Amino acid sequence: MSKPHPQALYQLRKVTRFLAVAILLLVVVGFFLPSQYRVERSIEVSASAEEVLEVMLQGQQLSNWMYIENGQIEPQDGTLAAEQSAVISYLNTAEQGRLTLLEVMPGLVTFEVLPKPGVALVENQFYMQESGGVTSLRWVIEGELNAGLLGPYIALLANNIAGKNFETSLARLKQLVEG
Repeated sequence: MSKPHPQALYQLRKVTRFLAVAILLLVVVGFFLPSQYRVERSIEVSASAEEVLEVMLQGQQLSNWMYIENGQIEPQDGTLAAEQSAVISYLNTAEQGRLTLLEVMPGLVTFEVLPKPGVALVENQFYMQESGGVTSLRWVIEGELNAGLLGPYIALLANNIAGKNFETSLARLKQLVEG
């Protein structure tokens, strides 16, 4: 003769079944979410595009305007030119990243960031359009996260995470340019 199972065991069985279904549902939904991301922020600066560019690429100013959580771009002499890099250092690690200026064209500045060794390069583009002494500056990154099953979920958060850093950086750049 078998003993009846206590009510608590039935409740535990219901909870574990519910959790298993919820996890399965998250995995299945993750397969259908895109792993691509696009982050875009913009600001208007009361200065010419030339003045914005001068401050943006000045080696001593990079660390003053570009916000990097728990880190900074190491100041350097001169103006960053195409194919030159600046070192990104972090507070709690000896690992370093780098920012490399790829090209400067009228209305467009392109650079790539290697946040840390072993992390994918992220291409950044600044679009500039000047009109009546005001420069509209738009910062864009696009890419794909290859982080397995978590990639699509991280891609959904990328806009908020990177977007806040962009907003802080653009506000700092505006303040430096406008004085």
